[in-house]
Amino acid sequence: MIKKLIYISILIILCGNFALAKTQSGGLEYNSYKYTFKSGDEQKFLKQANVDMLLFEKSELITQKAYYLQDAMRYFYMVSQINPKSVDAQVGLARIYDEIQLDNYAKKHFYVGLDFDNKNPKTNFYFANFYYKRKDLINALTYYKKAYEYGYSNNVEVNYMMGTIYEKLADIENSKKFYANALALNPTNEELNIKIRLLDELNYSQSQYYLYSNSGKRKKRDK
Repeated sequence: MIKKLIYISILIILCGNFALAKTQSGGLEYNSYKYTFKSGDEQKFLKQANVDMLLFEKSELITQKAYYLQDAMRYFYMVSQINPKSVDAQVGLARIYDEIQLDNYAKKHFYVGLDFDNKNPKTNFYFANFYYKRKDLINALTYYKKAYEYGYSNNVEVNYMMGTIYEKLADIENSKKFYANALALNPTNEELNIKIRLLDELNYSQSQYYLYSNSGKRKKRDK
């Protein structure tokens, strides 16, 4: 219910205040005001957009969330006009569309970002989050693996999420492996200690993953 209210509020704000801009020789028209790009604007706008996203995540009031998301969209959009090949701008816009549940737009911007750089760990990480939130574990795992491979192997959240997905898929050995990785990166996390302890108590040979894997191997041998 809260997400739906946020979604409606943000759409109202975006429709009322956010006019997509026209680029003109070195400048950008935004809500009838002319911006002339200066050296350093790209990084300055990215920094502000990322601050807005952090404030969005921390805010509890719907109106505040809507404001910060709208402001982040404005800055990410301007970065995309300054630098049409900015991966950060594409990922930022994808994350915003993800939050307001416009899935097709979110996927479009994720794919554009991956077209620019398919080995970017940040793009793969947030695309994995997108799929995980929609309970698509296989696609989520695919993109977490890519994020891990391309530079996020020491990222606590990536290891934690991979451990979580493997646990949901009843792959106990891989689940323990990635939970252990996450714990090594964050040794004070008691939740991870508990998860690993509980998995240690399970009998891997009786897990659904083990039974499924060995069933497939038996079928191949029987052919």
